[in-house]
Amino acid sequence: MFSRLFVFIFFISFSIFSQNFPTDLWHNGMLITNEGDSIKGNLKYDFDNQSIQLDDGKTIKAFNVNNLFFFEIYDETIRDYRQFYSLMYEVGYNYRVPSLFEVVIEGKVSLLLKEKIIAESVPTYYPSYYTYSLIPSYNYYSKLEYDYFFLNKEGKIQKFKSKGKKKQILLLMNDNYDKVKNFLSSNKINLSKMEDLVKVVEFYNNI
Repeated sequence: MFSRLFVFIFFISFSIFSQNFPTDLWHNGMLITNEGDSIKGNLKYDFDNQSIQLDDGKTIKAFNVNNLFFFEIYDETIRDYRQFYSLMYEVGYNYRVPSLFEVVIEGKVSLLLKEKIIAESVPTYYPSYYTYSLIPSYNYYSKLEYDYFFLNKEGKIQKFKSKGKKKQILLLMNDNYDKVKNFLSSNKINLSKMEDLVKVVEFYNNI
C-alpha cells in the first residue's frame, strides 16, 4: 500500500520542550484526493482537527480525512520527507471512520503514528528567606508526544497500548513468536523507546 519505507528516529529529538512545532509551519508537498487528483503546493496539517490546508499559489484549499487519500511534505525541521494517509480506523464495535496517520515503517506490520501537543509543567525552586526552604515556581511548556499504531496485512489498525507492550507485540507477531521473543530479550529492548520499537518492527518485517 505504501510506496517506500520510512524510519523516523528523528522523532526522539522532539521529546524535548519546544514552541516551534511542524504543525505550526507550512511545508512544501503534494496531496492526492479520494478522486485521484494530485495537487502540489504548501501544506499545513492539523492532527487535532484531522484537516489539511493547501496553498497552491492562487488559493488556500481545505481538505479533511473524508476527501483525502494521501499527502507528503518535506519537513524543514528535520530535513526529510514525511508521508501521511487517511485510513479506516475502528473506533467502536464494527464502526470505522477515516483517520489521519503518519507512516513510520511499511511492511508485513506497518508502524503508524499520530502526534499530539501536550502541556507540561516544570518546577523551578527558589529559596525562601522566611521558611529556610525552597519554594517551587512552575513554568509551563508545550511538547510533542506520539501515539503509535500497528497496521497488519488485513488492513486492521490497533493502537500500541501503554501497558502490556511486550504481550501485545508477541501476539501481533505470533507467527514468529520465538524469534521475536528472543530478539526482545537478547537486545534488551525497551518498548517505551521509539528507536527500540522501530528495531522490533524492522526485525519482524525482515524475517
